[in-house]
Amino acid sequence: MDILTHIVSGVVVSSVVAAFAKPKKLPTRRYITAGILGGVFPDIDTFSLWSRFDATVGKWLELAHSGNEIYYGKFWYSHHAFFHSITAIVIVGFIWGCVDFLYYRIRWQQTDSWDHFFKTNILMYLSFVLGGLAHVVCDMLTPASVWGGVQLFWPYNGYIGGLGKIWWWNNYDIFLIISAGALLNLVLISVAEHLFFRARVITVVITLFVFAAVWRQASTRNTDYAYSGHTRQYQLLENKSKKEQQRILGPRLYKIMEKLDNQLMFNF
Repeated sequence: MDILTHIVSGVVVSSVVAAFAKPKKLPTRRYITAGILGGVFPDIDTFSLWSRFDATVGKWLELAHSGNEIYYGKFWYSHHAFFHSITAIVIVGFIWGCVDFLYYRIRWQQTDSWDHFFKTNILMYLSFVLGGLAHVVCDMLTPASVWGGVQLFWPYNGYIGGLGKIWWWNNYDIFLIISAGALLNLVLISVAEHLFFRARVITVVITLFVFAAVWRQASTRNTDYAYSGHTRQYQLLENKSKKEQQRILGPRLYKIMEKLDNQLMFNF
């Protein structure tokens, strides 16, 4: 799935965490930033596709495989492997917390215990973890391709997902649904103190509705995008995904989203 959708999915889950941070221990933007970082983190494994990967990292480390082979392979560091697992997301969140704590102690010369620091910042790291999990769940809806899904429970070798309910990108409808949910949640937590109802409950309901709507949209595609290995029908499926978005959004909204897509330097 495209990076913009992963970003807004990180925002929508981290906004729920921010709503539960009452009284506020940290500024809302820190929770949202952590959610965004979690939302994009799993795709760090696409680094091997960098055009200069072989000439730099591959050469320095004397790798036996090219970046392209690594990306499409079944190594632990290949795409949809370790970095798309719960294990990696939790480990990185924990390492981030440890580094933060050391920086806090050394840079600001604070004497707070790890226990106090952890209680103050735990929700921020939870935002990161939830953002990463949202990324992985969304990726399960895409085709199996050469991986067969995502290695959710690394080091267990099984891959989960690869449902092929949606194409790799051109999912403007899903992006708009998640973006709307993220915006509603952000508005709610910004005015929560002036409302008579609990923003916490409403943000949870909105987020659950968002992911239910995403599942419904993904399940009502007219095209089955499921395939394993490499497919010769890649361009055909790509074109069908665009036509499907035009059918779902209507010509006017589709043109707006297509224009945005064409202006970006990456797949959306």
